[in-house]
Amino acid sequence: MNENSAKAGLEKKRRPKSGRRRFPIWLAAVLLLAGSLWGIPWWNERPLRQAESLLNNNNPEAAIKVVDAFLKTDSANSRAVALKARALVGLGQAAEALRLIERVGAASVEEMRAYADASLILQKWSQALPVLEYLNQQTPGDSDLLHELSACRAKLGLYEKAVAAAEEFAVLDGNAARGYMLIGMLERDRGNNQKCCDAWKRVLAERPDADGLQVPPEEFFLEYGKAMMLSGLTVDAAPMLLKSIAIKPQADAYSFLGKSLSQQGKRTEAEQAWTKALLLSGSIRLAREGLAELAMQKREFAQAADWLKPLEDQADLKSTTGFLLQRIATLLNDTEKAQYWKERTEQLRRQEEVRVNMEQVIFNSPDSLWARVFQAYHLAEQKNSDQAKTVLFPFVKEDAHPFILSLWMSLQNGTALPSLEQVPLESF
Repeated sequence: MNENSAKAGLEKKRRPKSGRRRFPIWLAAVLLLAGSLWGIPWWNERPLRQAESLLNNNNPEAAIKVVDAFLKTDSANSRAVALKARALVGLGQAAEALRLIERVGAASVEEMRAYADASLILQKWSQALPVLEYLNQQTPGDSDLLHELSACRAKLGLYEKAVAAAEEFAVLDGNAARGYMLIGMLERDRGNNQKCCDAWKRVLAERPDADGLQVPPEEFFLEYGKAMMLSGLTVDAAPMLLKSIAIKPQADAYSFLGKSLSQQGKRTEAEQAWTKALLLSGSIRLAREGLAELAMQKREFAQAADWLKPLEDQADLKSTTGFLLQRIATLLNDTEKAQYWKERTEQLRRQEEVRVNMEQVIFNSPDSLWARVFQAYHLAEQKNSDQAKTVLFPFVKEDAHPFILSLWMSLQNGTALPSLEQVPLESF
């Protein structure tokens, strides 16, 4: 074999076959096309990544400007719409945020949080709850989420579950004070004043000055003092009420302080406290009742009647006031007025008895038919008719109890709520 033959053979070995030479070209073409299909949208959506970064850094004002500019060129982009909704929640524009999320759906945890937050702002508790429950399963141990979940459950009358979420919240690092504050609020709302006091005692162990809680310090000390009074801890309540007054004088604080002092036999100090309460709020019931009773003890019956007169026409008149007015009329030998207040007081007591029973049904059997009906009634009283209708709707049937149908009609027509005297107490 000569030199030329050997060289030709070597080149033949080195030269790749035509098929092998073309394959990398095809592969490169495919990769180039794929890169283009992925890269162009990625490049175009740079503003959305910028907006998301701004949202994550708590700057919804800047984020919404970026998103709005993007939507001018791509108004149907669902990710952009969802980002705008998140920004709107941050700006407090909950109704528009909710409308946008309902239009495009919530595809991420952040979008579901925005939906839940918007619903909470709008007091749409029924819409927020299932989303919060799902998020709690997906991200357990999220303190903000647990706090919202607890509050939302309570708004729908699910107090046992609300307390359970609050207890989970309280054991997380750094949350003890706020957690026991929340537990106390829930126990107070369902009438467990002793449990409320137990929880709030732990709050003060963490925060002696009651700072950094969900309510201002003066409000905490006031509510703690009131819970103590309702638990029979009359003497212990006074220092809490005085702490509240020292921070910010309030009619309620002076009113309950007067009651505490009166029950301790300190009538002069009680009278002074109640007088100060009326200087701050002329219609405070507890102070006027207390001053009326002091006047009656002095046999100043006309003066007692004058103390109670501003309460007579109040929409939320209490049976305690009615009973005092009945006693005063009797002592003044006004038989006609005494009979009127006797009948009125009996009516008020019946209504109050119904309310107590309603609350007990909500607390003890939250998933029962009547618990849901009563919760709808409470929501309607709070002017939240949309939620009231949502809660009541499953029970509106042709054979439903007349009270349920009356309540539904009042919600539909925007008329006065039915009288609680229609509630079938015998059913409980």
